[in-house]
Amino acid sequence: MGKYVIGVDCGSGSVRAGLFDVTTGELLNTAVKEILINNPETDYYEQSSDDIWNAVVTTVKQVLVNVNSQDVSGISFCATCSLVALGSTGKPESVSKSQDPKWNIVMWMDHRAGEEANTINSTNHSVLKYVGGSISLEMETPKLLWLKKNLPENYRKTEHFFDLGDFLRWKASGSLSRSVCCIVCKWTHVNEEGKNYWDESYFSQVGLTDALPKIGNTFSFPGDSVQISAEAAKELGLGTNVKIGFSQIDAHSGVLGMIGCGNVPQEKVGLGRLALISGTSTCHMALSPKSVMVPGVWGPYYGVILKDMYLSEAGQSAAGKLLDHVVMSHVAYPELARECNNSVGKVLSYLEDLIRKEANPNALTEDLHIWPDFHGNRSPLADPTLKGMISGLTLSTSRTDLAALYLATIQALTYGSRHIKDEMEKAGHSFQELVICGGLTKSKLYLQMHADVIGLPVIVPDCAEPVLLGAAMSAAAATGTEVRDIVSKMAGGCSVIQPNASAKGFHDRKYRVFLQMVADQKKYREIMKSS
Repeated sequence: MGKYVIGVDCGSGSVRAGLFDVTTGELLNTAVKEILINNPETDYYEQSSDDIWNAVVTTVKQVLVNVNSQDVSGISFCATCSLVALGSTGKPESVSKSQDPKWNIVMWMDHRAGEEANTINSTNHSVLKYVGGSISLEMETPKLLWLKKNLPENYRKTEHFFDLGDFLRWKASGSLSRSVCCIVCKWTHVNEEGKNYWDESYFSQVGLTDALPKIGNTFSFPGDSVQISAEAAKELGLGTNVKIGFSQIDAHSGVLGMIGCGNVPQEKVGLGRLALISGTSTCHMALSPKSVMVPGVWGPYYGVILKDMYLSEAGQSAAGKLLDHVVMSHVAYPELARECNNSVGKVLSYLEDLIRKEANPNALTEDLHIWPDFHGNRSPLADPTLKGMISGLTLSTSRTDLAALYLATIQALTYGSRHIKDEMEKAGHSFQELVICGGLTKSKLYLQMHADVIGLPVIVPDCAEPVLLGAAMSAAAATGTEVRDIVSKMAGGCSVIQPNASAKGFHDRKYRVFLQMVADQKKYREIMKSS
């Protein structure tokens, strides 16, 4: 085994690469490159696979500066669960109404397929039990159905539909195998103990039988590997002996990178921790040795992160994106942004400082309540039609008012995490800790709020890039070492944030308001539908 492995993460707005020491898990070098997003109309989000691959090439070469490429033994990819369409000879096939072949990816956050999701859900097919009983319009089969209905010629000409992580693995190796992490969690592939198959009756019932040859029938599992192609090795600046590991969805890679941090014994890896990957959106992930079916929560998915564990997957469609939207929409934002050199991050830091200086920060939001589903509810209600709500607005235009709104939004996201956690535990999960990574971990307020609201310690990995680390772990496992051994060896240390017990009563009351808000929203709908 070489000295180094590389993890590559394709997020919503950028590609990041990380070079890791394969023995210790130390992050030695990182690089990032922004990628393009096409937003031609409301709820339509598209990307370019050529643009993304070029960003992969750039970032991998950057992390290899001053490194002997012959010392790199493996590379692995993780990515958003976005749909890639390729035509003949691997050329991009447009998924855009504009017919521009550049835009050949339907992003995970694209919500064009609402009608198709409703059509699929009306079948009540048995595979839907694995997506909380109701498929999300963010998943891949509703998007496939949308393409077939709205761009039939493009759909017909598409030879391969990939999840983005699998596309990157194909681009680097030529392998058409599909990762069970991607296809089980987002494509309705069935992977149970002793069973691994596409349920053809589902595809027939929803009108997508002709999609099956386009999405593949060979599969890869945690710990699997393929050889890098000579062409990709040359492009990336790597040796031809490099192994390419199991590809993952980015959030799932983050789980792998976090579940062992803090010297967790190998036999306890994955147990008792609710993992939050908090960025543009937030995923709430739980592993269990037994199958736990949670209404409104995706899964249980067998063997998609660790070969012998089930995954339950919940989430919030807008988290960091919601915070930015709420803050930037306030009348006090433009002037404050100018003072902060138009850096949203600096504005948020300013607001957190303002909140900390308050003698009683809770008083800022005692009458200010938010339901955070501005982009629909992914879990545990599985209702993409839900809208955001704010109660307690005034005519104030002050920065303190903006700080209060920011605080109330963080609280609302945290109550959403509690809602998910409560429903998971009702179904049979058990949690002793939260472990959190992602961009929102830069907010000490966000971390402490989760500890206070949920009443459990919050674990923050020492590794600044757990998603990249998870990809690097898959790269290391590609050389033949068992995944759990890799996790124990590379996971690293952590810090712990304890809950503030004195805040429990306040948050319990606000949580009751939180749940009442969604009940009220549903009542409003009933009233508007009445004659």
